[in-house]
Amino acid sequence: MAGFPGAAAQRIGQLLQAGLAAQKAGQATAAENAYRQVLAIDPHNPDAWQLLGLLAKAVGRPDLAADHMRRSLDANPRQPGVWSNLGNLHLGEGRPADALSCYDRAIALVANNAEFHYHRAKALHALNRLAETEKACAAALRLAPTHVPSLLMLGLAQADAEKPEAAETTLRQALAQAPDHPLALLNLASTLRRQHRYADAEPLARRAIQAAPAAKEGWLLLGNLMGDVGRYEESIEAFQTVIARDPLDRDAHRNLARRLWTLGRLDNVFDAIYVVMRAQPQSPRALDIASELQAEFGFVDAAMQNCALALTLAPDDPSILRRQASLLLRADRPAEAVPLLRQLVAAHPENQPLRNDLSLALARSGDRDAARDVARQALARDPYDQYALALLGTLDRLEGAENPDIDGCVAVFDLPAPAGWTDRDMFLRDCLALLDRLHDTVNEPIHLTLRKGTQTSANLFAQRDDKVLVALREQILAAVRGYVDAMPADRAHPYFGRRGKGLAFAGSWSSRLRDGGFHTHHIHPEGWISGVYYLQVPPAADAGDQSGWLTFGVPNLGPEISLPSLHAVQPRPGRLVLFPSYFWHGTVPFQDEVPRITIAFDLIPA
Repeated sequence: MAGFPGAAAQRIGQLLQAGLAAQKAGQATAAENAYRQVLAIDPHNPDAWQLLGLLAKAVGRPDLAADHMRRSLDANPRQPGVWSNLGNLHLGEGRPADALSCYDRAIALVANNAEFHYHRAKALHALNRLAETEKACAAALRLAPTHVPSLLMLGLAQADAEKPEAAETTLRQALAQAPDHPLALLNLASTLRRQHRYADAEPLARRAIQAAPAAKEGWLLLGNLMGDVGRYEESIEAFQTVIARDPLDRDAHRNLARRLWTLGRLDNVFDAIYVVMRAQPQSPRALDIASELQAEFGFVDAAMQNCALALTLAPDDPSILRRQASLLLRADRPAEAVPLLRQLVAAHPENQPLRNDLSLALARSGDRDAARDVARQALARDPYDQYALALLGTLDRLEGAENPDIDGCVAVFDLPAPAGWTDRDMFLRDCLALLDRLHDTVNEPIHLTLRKGTQTSANLFAQRDDKVLVALREQILAAVRGYVDAMPADRAHPYFGRRGKGLAFAGSWSSRLRDGGFHTHHIHPEGWISGVYYLQVPPAADAGDQSGWLTFGVPNLGPEISLPSLHAVQPRPGRLVLFPSYFWHGTVPFQDEVPRITIAFDLIPA
């Protein structure tokens, strides 16, 4: 308040104190009035602006809160707490890079604040920079060794980095500090679930529910756990419990519908959301959930009707507007989606999926130059956005560019039997016996690319106590390390430039295609290197017409964009195929009574 006469400075101090008292008492209007009076005297008062920001955040206006905090920092940039608060807002908005910049500014001002380092770790984790996340957590724990949130974040980063033993140790340390902490119980249960230690995970999930019975996270985890072990009715009941407590919980509706579908209970898929719609006919969220589920299960016309009705009730809701754009693309009306997506991208410039949708809509509408510009904007924000890379590569091919370097990127290995098995056939039989127990559903997951078959849900290679999977995992990793070591040293390349010392599985699963089955052409947005290992191949693959073969280069973007296959690989038992996650790939349908059984995976640098 330098530069103000004594009376004005005193009045500003009184108003700020009055505003704070009102704010603590829950009197938001009175608090805002006090802060506005301060700004009438001193329009650049940093305290008033940051307190207004906190008020806006409390009433669910993060955009306004961020604006107020930026005004506070413009007036006085040496406010570490405000930088941290602004970072928290950006992180909540899904802008981790902007959040990280704010936390760095806070730490530059006050380096010995454990909370700042913890928040920085959260931003790094959201950016999938796992090694840096661990370092940021370590910095926080040096300052506060018993800081439970930092222990939880460290355990989460270790689990994501394929360090299950370290993650378990860290999370048990957190539980030692807070034995009934719901998130510590949930995170440890999730870590054990990822290792297929279901019997150890279940009691922890149930303890989390006892600690926080009104929270949905414990019930959702329990529902997924029960599905993992084939206790499907208990899985369904867990999801139904969430819906009974919060009829508008989108995750529970989605999980329940997908579970019923995989069990072949097609007539019941929409029952839960239809009950909610009858009870709350004017709820835009209920209509939007119904629209999402109907679209996923192929009822696009019904989905569009419910989306249109939701927009009459909430015309500015960004999630419903996004749904409308998605449905227009599904209905092959891309030109109508373009202005809507432009509006959404302008309002949410940090949202990469929206930007990619806009590029797709422009490409399908025939405006390839604009589509290319938008894809490049996406890659400027994230050079390794797999979908943006796939879009840009497709656009280049449409303009007559040379084909991508299939020979340098797609690699085929015919693996021998791992150590411990006398021949490959014996090893494959052991693998198939294990997978046969896991493929226990009727239908494929509706939201994935498989058609006419089944797919496992858990991360197979996270299991460390099954000698078959451990042996295959290590054999695949050895092949991948050789593949990575042979990559050209080209740091600017979107594929070769990511090579590093470590590898982590972002996911691994088994697919079993039955007679008439195939995979639609797709990419793997969460991966870097993708791969598939063949365990059983139907005789139809030898028929000479590429039945059941793996093909590359056919984009699945809409009827307006058609390109031929660039390459095909014949599957054989024991064969491993590696390729960039952004390469379009799919499976040629086959007619054969013998199923086609594979294990597929995504790897990322670690």
